[in-house]
Amino acid sequence: MPRTTSEIAHDIANFEPPEDGSWRHLDSLLDELWRAGSPEQAMREMLSVFERYPEEDGYGVMWTIVHGLESLPNYQPELLRSLARQPSELGITMVGRILNAGTTEIGGVSLLQTLHDLANTAASSYIREEALRVASRPR
Repeated sequence: MPRTTSEIAHDIANFEPPEDGSWRHLDSLLDELWRAGSPEQAMREMLSVFERYPEEDGYGVMWTIVHGLESLPNYQPELLRSLARQPSELGITMVGRILNAGTTEIGGVSLLQTLHDLANTAASSYIREEALRVASRPR
């Protein structure tokens, strides 16, 4: 019997790569989430992976989250809330992709200002540098 979106989202929210460093289980969970329908109900759980592993890409598996979120309507406000909770490399990358597509603000929030704020306040020097790099990119 197929699992519910809520059950799959719970597993995504609690995902940790095993000691061998494999992210394949997350990839399987994301596939299962899309097959279950209604992946938009798990946006926060997907973004929580970025928040727990802010400087990782999960050997490419986390790009599945990037592309999946970008396929959903109205993911952008949740992305900004995620960056406010815990700035992440892929969250910043997603903001850059939104800017490259010509959108400069979401819900009255300037995306460039968000990047500049992260460049000044993020705890991680790597994340600060990434935010500044994306903010400084010519458009």
